[in-house]
Amino acid sequence: MKNLNPFLFPCLFLFAFCSCASTSKFEKLEEPSSGKSLLYVLRPAQTALSLWSFPVELFRYEGPFQNGKRSSIAKLSLDSADFFSMELRPGFYSLVCRDMDKIFYAKEGGRIFLLIQLFHRGTFAVPGIFIKNAETEESVQFLLEGARMNRTNPVGE
Repeated sequence: MKNLNPFLFPCLFLFAFCSCASTSKFEKLEEPSSGKSLLYVLRPAQTALSLWSFPVELFRYEGPFQNGKRSSIAKLSLDSADFFSMELRPGFYSLVCRDMDKIFYAKEGGRIFLLIQLFHRGTFAVPGIFIKNAETEESVQFLLEGARMNRTNPVGE
């Protein structure tokens, strides 16, 4: 029995490591369900800034965004070359990443593509963040780039 012990730990470690991480790659653009909109949030691959990961939170406004009443509907963390997609009811939403807040309207039957881009601020500075709307063609190019982007799920799913 003592002869099995040296092999038991590496086998268990390998099994645990392989079974924990499961990512799916981008396959194709999805169609929104009836009466809904489809949001894609992309963080294109940027080799120089790939070590940085930031929490991202999606809020839904209750009524017009001017009243400021919103509730959190998803929290996630996007690494370099990750994307997230989610169906939304029509209405106003806000995507927040650090100090950047992007307000957008989800219309029935539409697709929204938002890119989270990091930019270099200096040698020892945390990168800046910019969230921008993107066209379908540009977004699909990012989604298919390299080995295709990885789908990520909200925290807690």
